[in-house]
Amino acid sequence: MPTERSGPDRIQEMMTGFWVSKVLFTGVELGIFDELANGPASAEVLAYRLRVHPEALGRLLNALVAMELLQHDVGRYRNTPEAQSYLVGSQPTYIGGQVEHLSQLHWRLWQYLPDAVRENSPRVQQVFGPVFNILQAVSSDPQRLRTFIQGMHNLSVPAAQEILETINLSGYKCIMDVGGGSGALAIAAVQKHPQMRGIVFDLPAVCPIAEEYILKHGVENQVKTHSGDFFDPSTLPKDADVIALEWVLRDWQLEQGRVILRNCFSALRTGGAIIICEKLLERDKTKPLLATLMDLHVMVSTGGQEHTRDEYCELMESVGLRDVQVNTLKGNRDVVIGYKR
Repeated sequence: MPTERSGPDRIQEMMTGFWVSKVLFTGVELGIFDELANGPASAEVLAYRLRVHPEALGRLLNALVAMELLQHDVGRYRNTPEAQSYLVGSQPTYIGGQVEHLSQLHWRLWQYLPDAVRENSPRVQQVFGPVFNILQAVSSDPQRLRTFIQGMHNLSVPAAQEILETINLSGYKCIMDVGGGSGALAIAAVQKHPQMRGIVFDLPAVCPIAEEYILKHGVENQVKTHSGDFFDPSTLPKDADVIALEWVLRDWQLEQGRVILRNCFSALRTGGAIIICEKLLERDKTKPLLATLMDLHVMVSTGGQEHTRDEYCELMESVGLRDVQVNTLKGNRDVVIGYKR
């Protein structure tokens, strides 16, 4: 964990780390950043508008100042540029949907991490009941789904740019982004390579939202959506010579991931490529920190797991892909690419 402290101070910083997350979650839940988007305000004025206790709110606001999400000047609080860009719901770069998703769902799951470790199984049924399904819960609420996709889009755009800098798609004709959400990767691909077409493959509830992003970026003549289920090979279009799986396989156990990958391989044109975009664990699985924590996150939430480069290479080769290559990136994704010869 990046810190100059050592010994008990470093451990104390770790054990109180959840304080920071909960302050952020509460700021978004109460609408503090949205309200301050209209201009600076004192704690008393803001408390009146938000219908909360002024003294208690002041203490929360001070913590947000210390976290550099708010600024305080002459008794009034204002959003920092960072908060104004990413935590105000009216901004196109808003990622608060992800904050809300983590706060409302995953925060509760992580409380049962000890049980997940004891039993090696997700905690969804333990927390929310035997019939609860996270994917269905998100997709059945149109507003929640929209803000979730918006957050994923704004987190994915920088990653898509970095991914496309590492792979050469100039000789390809059609990219299919499987489980593509907003279509950030397909949109970026056709913008960088105008000769390409794109397909965003996702669930029926997601595709209309993806179409909005496609239209917004002016690529509606190049990128289309197609709804289906990647566990059902009959629903996968057969048009693509590039198929991308970005932050998809980690949500599933290895053998389930093999089924998804095999279905994509069957749908891929001969001579095409499959791209897996995940943050890879190092060979001994103790680094990087993000990947080790994500490995626990999918354990408590979906029952999935993160993998090493060797495991992904073996997985790709097992379904028939050849000449598998790995590119380690600086951001929160790496790239594994294999070819259908």
